[in-house]
Amino acid sequence: MEKFIEATGDTRDAAIEAALKQLGMDRDDVSVEVLDNGKKGFLGIGATPARVRVTYEVPDEPVKKEEPVHSPVEKPAKPHRAEKPVKEEKAAEKPQKLSITDADDTPRLVKAAPADFVPEKLDVERPPRRERPRRERGGRRERRPREERPITPSVPKERELIPVSEECMKKAEQLATDFVTGLLEKMGVEGTVTTLPQVECDQLRLEISGPDMGPIIGRRGDTLDAIQYLGSLVLNNALDEHVRLSVNTENYREKRAESLERLARKIAMKVVKSHRSMTLEPMNPYERRIIHAALQDFNGVTTYSTGTEPGRRVVIAPDNNFHARS
Repeated sequence: MEKFIEATGDTRDAAIEAALKQLGMDRDDVSVEVLDNGKKGFLGIGATPARVRVTYEVPDEPVKKEEPVHSPVEKPAKPHRAEKPVKEEKAAEKPQKLSITDADDTPRLVKAAPADFVPEKLDVERPPRRERPRRERGGRRERRPREERPITPSVPKERELIPVSEECMKKAEQLATDFVTGLLEKMGVEGTVTTLPQVECDQLRLEISGPDMGPIIGRRGDTLDAIQYLGSLVLNNALDEHVRLSVNTENYREKRAESLERLARKIAMKVVKSHRSMTLEPMNPYERRIIHAALQDFNGVTTYSTGTEPGRRVVIAPDNNFHARS
């Protein structure tokens, strides 16, 4: 008769030795089947032990003789006892008590009523139903007129001018001129930076002149606005007083303002004729201020801004208050 056991070890030989030691046998007395060679893993991680199955023979066990099975002797059946008489069921079940609630919600118990008893309906006053006005067949419900909310126009606010000292203005002129000149050299553009006469007490104006100012202006003045923005950052970080910087070239700022004013009046005429709002392209705060100022006294339209930077736009809408007055 063959039997087997399974053993494990770090290696295949170690697993076989463990099985032989457990059986107390020699290698020649058993047959070995390798189930898993195992894995060493990396630095002990992922290692699996080797597993073997060792088969060995043992003497057959003697067969036990089966003992004869004696059939049980049937015992004589006991005489049936006389069944006890079943109690007669009650002719009528106990009547259940009924609970009737009065109109004032006070429960009271009454005795059982006959099977054919039908309680009368209690007259309880119900609140009157709310009558809704019916509409005639084929008719439509009257719509409430919409309340036209007035649009608050965006009026350009007047800036509070804070005068800058003469020493601070000279320092700002030197810093801004050096910065813009160095920026032109980095861009590879030939140009000269000059200072224009001061118009407002907190503003420094610079003029860039050269043979080709197209790269300085950029698409719709984007490059020129970027130079002005960077120069303003340099001044505000280096100075104690706030100085506004304006950078211009080839009179571009004035030309751009004139074209925006013409565009604003043209769109305003369309809005007055069509009575519909129209939205302009995204603009910076300086250009939006030009649109608002150009249409501030234009009859029949109002302006306001919508959106967030840098996609903030100007909306030209019909002025409902003006139409009501007219």
